[in-house]
Amino acid sequence: MDLFLRLLDEATKKGIDLPTTKNADYRDKFNYFLDYACKYIAGIIKIPDVFQVTQNPIPNLLGLLKGYDMKQHLPGKDEVITLTGVKSYYMELDNVGTVTIAINGVTAKTITNTIKGTFTAHRGNTGATSTDTVTITFGGEYVYNYRNTGFYGYAFPLDADVPPYNSYVEYSVPTDFMEFDTVIMRGDPRVYQNYIAYKWENNKKVILNANDKGSFDVHYFRYPATILPTADDATEIDAEDKAIELIVLEAGIKATAADNPSLSSWLRQLFIEQIQNVTNDSRISETTVQTIYSM
Repeated sequence: MDLFLRLLDEATKKGIDLPTTKNADYRDKFNYFLDYACKYIAGIIKIPDVFQVTQNPIPNLLGLLKGYDMKQHLPGKDEVITLTGVKSYYMELDNVGTVTIAINGVTAKTITNTIKGTFTAHRGNTGATSTDTVTITFGGEYVYNYRNTGFYGYAFPLDADVPPYNSYVEYSVPTDFMEFDTVIMRGDPRVYQNYIAYKWENNKKVILNANDKGSFDVHYFRYPATILPTADDATEIDAEDKAIELIVLEAGIKATAADNPSLSSWLRQLFIEQIQNVTNDSRISETTVQTIYSM
């Protein structure tokens, strides 16, 4: 606030601090334009951040890389899978279909899918022990599709905790995400390298190969924290250090545009000069006619 008022020549008069009643309008505008300026400058001087995801695939009892393919159930042609010690499962079904899970010949679960035209995930614990014989039957009266069938020899605290079984895994980005940077893979303590086997979906999700094991640092650039209209002077500006003065200048440009266009124009020229210095990019220039500001 102090720098803002001094740029606008609204901080003092004859060397004495002005009472808040004398610059109340600019104080009222400050937080609104400061929030805008923070977000605008973050697109030029980006704020780096990182979020981490960890992958360590659980073996599928069907075998390595098995169960991904889409299959079709036809009435009267059930697929029966018999395994030992299936404690949890994951599968995706499309259209009306029924899957039964039996433990030692006794039906323990019946999975009924009714959603048509898209694959729906089903997961859960079976209640079986490591020595129980588990029979999974893809049956029912109608034609339907199924894929990504994973059967695990481990139970999980909740049905919802059973991990998906896909050839890839989607991770949502943080809510402050603005722009993607890169992915670093830490396969083990000796591996720290750029990871290129990722995909990007609509700037909302990063997609990794499910069979790659390790922790992944997803580097990105984020939006700054919102400055509320009620924020006090102690609120820190969320920006890179070299962007602070630019943010205050931009807030001053907007705050004076309506009632003091000469001052706004002068601040704009300072802004252009400063941003060229900070970014080392002389291509940034003002395309409008500037009016020299004088006190």
